[in-house]
Amino acid sequence: MTRKFAPALRIEVIVVRDPDGPTHIQVFVDGVPAAATQFHIDAGRGWTWGDWADTRDCDLAVISSGARGALEDAYDDPPGGDAVRGRIGDWLDGAERSEN
Repeated sequence: MTRKFAPALRIEVIVVRDPDGPTHIQVFVDGVPAAATQFHIDAGRGWTWGDWADTRDCDLAVISSGARGALEDAYDDPPGGDAVRGRIGDWLDGAERSEN
């Protein structure tokens, strides 16, 4: 028996980042605009540990199970993390971890 597979989707993402303002992202699936949930991991300056952990936990609570491992990896020792003030413990301390 021959199995037929659907052709791969073409997913295109356009990111416009203003260093002094918001980031704008557009997602297209096979050339058609699509809604997307954005998760920005940007430790940079200005974060306190409490705010960072709250944002991390909210993001991890809403992401799909299929993408959660990638988001956990992104939150685990992010670039620029030394600018997060008052960090206590490891980056994922207190966060519920996936079993992936």
